[in-house]
Amino acid sequence: MEILNPGLDIHRYFPQRGKAEKRLLFLDYDGTLAPFSEDRDQAFPYPGVKKAIKRIMALPGSRIVIISGRQIEDLIPLLGLENLPEIWGAHGRQRLKSNGELSCVPLTKDEKQGMSAVRELLISQGMWDLVETKPGCLAVHTRGLSSRKASEIENKIRQDIYPATKSSGLELHTFDGGLEIRGPGCDKGRAVETIISKLDSPVKIAYLGDDLTDEDAFKFLKGRGLCVLVRKRLRPTAADLWIKPPEELLLFLRLWEKGGENGSIWRPSGGGVKPPAHNPETEKG
Repeated sequence: MEILNPGLDIHRYFPQRGKAEKRLLFLDYDGTLAPFSEDRDQAFPYPGVKKAIKRIMALPGSRIVIISGRQIEDLIPLLGLENLPEIWGAHGRQRLKSNGELSCVPLTKDEKQGMSAVRELLISQGMWDLVETKPGCLAVHTRGLSSRKASEIENKIRQDIYPATKSSGLELHTFDGGLEIRGPGCDKGRAVETIISKLDSPVKIAYLGDDLTDEDAFKFLKGRGLCVLVRKRLRPTAADLWIKPPEELLLFLRLWEKGGENGSIWRPSGGGVKPPAHNPETEKG
């Protein structure tokens, strides 16, 4: 683990979190709670993550919101939770409340026409097998392809497919493992902003994410909450803290649950900090 924001005092953070009456934990899914998988239907959470989420959800004053690029229908069976937390899918275009109410921000007529044109172009270019369809979004996955093939496909989308539909107002975004063309107005930063704008009392906030799409949330939350980059290798980021999954992820979730009740929880080690020893048997399941 490494502190990226010099102003963050990690020794005080979790004890302060423990004293907060209300706590809000934002969680990305792929790459954060679950390892990437070429078979997206097999991208299940790291062992121990589901139990940690259940425990945190059961705490008084505790709220979890999962914000994912996936559509909600695909995410629910992967989570495998009997009681679902609040979920915002397709970068916030879909919204599933904790009471089961589902809503979706619609595309405009021009955006729908642009998306149909993108679909036809992707089919004509022989890329449709790489496409994930989501509300208001078409994602082209290049993970698992050779670097040369992935570059060819991404260049084709940037140079030919996207410019042909740009007048419709659609946006082109990069994510870890591909490109996606989606309707405007929905991203993870705006999702977080919408949620926070409706809070009626002070809340301790943290956001865990790995992807470039999580940077929108990190930038919005600067000074409002703790932003945590979760990935094996560090990259340029607006996050305050970098942790490696799954061990440090599980430790973070445990500390979020317990509130740092055991006193000093992180210890300096070289240029960063490292967690104390723990028993992996408590993090299975």
